[in-house]
Amino acid sequence: MRFIRDRLEDYIAALVTAGVGLFIFTEAASYRMGTLQRMGPGYVPWLLGLGMILLAVIMVITARPGKVTLSFRMEQFRGVLFLGASLGAFALTIERYGLLVSVFLTVFLAALASPRSPLLGALVLAAGTAIASALVFRVGLGLQIRAF
Repeated sequence: MRFIRDRLEDYIAALVTAGVGLFIFTEAASYRMGTLQRMGPGYVPWLLGLGMILLAVIMVITARPGKVTLSFRMEQFRGVLFLGASLGAFALTIERYGLLVSVFLTVFLAALASPRSPLLGALVLAAGTAIASALVFRVGLGLQIRAF
């Protein structure tokens, strides 16, 4: 039992990674796979899910013993809250306000998850990422995503 307890953090991380990978893998299987030369919409997610499952196996194999300490500090809650808010902001704004606004809000809130992140740096990062996303997806790839 001590063997498992000493590697608990690694095993939990591997379990979460495998769970997400398995979910992606099974969901992608419901889409058309296509071939290597003509990839369907399920091809890359299927490979991603398979890669995450393999990564989880590697995480279990390479788990190293360490002291397990469960402590919660306010910085950890700040990160969880801001990252959760950034995901929620993207989900709630992408259809209504478009790509630029949703990416800006998402990156800005995610940057604020770190207590050492300067406000001006977060604003510049968010603006740059939003503009780059619009250029890549709308101009470069020609996707029909509203900018505003």
